[in-house]
Amino acid sequence: MTDPLQIMIQLLQTLIPLTLGTILFSSTLMSPKRWLIAIALFIGISAPFIYSLFDEEVHPTIGANIGLGLSLLFVWVCSGMLVLLALIRIYFKIKQQKN
Repeated sequence: MTDPLQIMIQLLQTLIPLTLGTILFSSTLMSPKRWLIAIALFIGISAPFIYSLFDEEVHPTIGANIGLGLSLLFVWVCSGMLVLLALIRIYFKIKQQKN
């Protein structure tokens, strides 16, 4: 079995950047339902990681768990893309306000 402390560390190192990216991205949206969009993004992006993390806990395998690593990488890439899109939107908004 995997150590519970290790599981918590994996959760934190994945979900904190995703939370920050989701909040930053949703703050650039002007839709009145922006928090609904943010929650849907958060759940949609984090679902594969959380499933593979708890699936590993229930069905431990011998050797490396490739699915867990790939889902961790997926969440990190999506978090980075959300932050990048938010920064681009903020840049264009500031540029538009100066003109």
